[in-house]
Amino acid sequence: MTEVNGLRLAFRGLIAGMAAGWVWLATAMLGLLAIGDDPLSPLRIIGASAPHDGMVLAAAVVQLAAGGIGLGFAYFFGRYFTVRATLLAAAICFALLGWLAGADSRAVGISWADQLVFGVAALTYGCMLGAATPLRGEVLRQPSEGSAST
Repeated sequence: MTEVNGLRLAFRGLIAGMAAGWVWLATAMLGLLAIGDDPLSPLRIIGASAPHDGMVLAAAVVQLAAGGIGLGFAYFFGRYFTVRATLLAAAICFALLGWLAGADSRAVGISWADQLVFGVAALTYGCMLGAATPLRGEVLRQPSEGSAST
């Protein structure tokens, strides 16, 4: 029996990830608009296979991926952290490392300025994920809840 309520932790991680996904998308779009590039290019890159409904499909893919990352982050990291600052630092590092693992401007033809904007968007994603992911104390089982099998 575990003292952490895994379903509550996973659900809150999913919601935190989805909220962080919207923050990532808004940051990327505003950053691209600020440097004079096409603000819809993140959605065009992701939803290129669907010509008519590509923007809606891309937004759904961003939400699905961000929610899944948030769920995984909360389930594998959030259950162990008891201090918000360390969870925030871990989420920022997690997001930046994830962005750096996929950042190859030659593969898709994305400029370095666009990559910088996407890096800042990943940073804001990590900040939002770290701020919204529950800490261990917030998802502990109460004595009246009993075990998961009862």
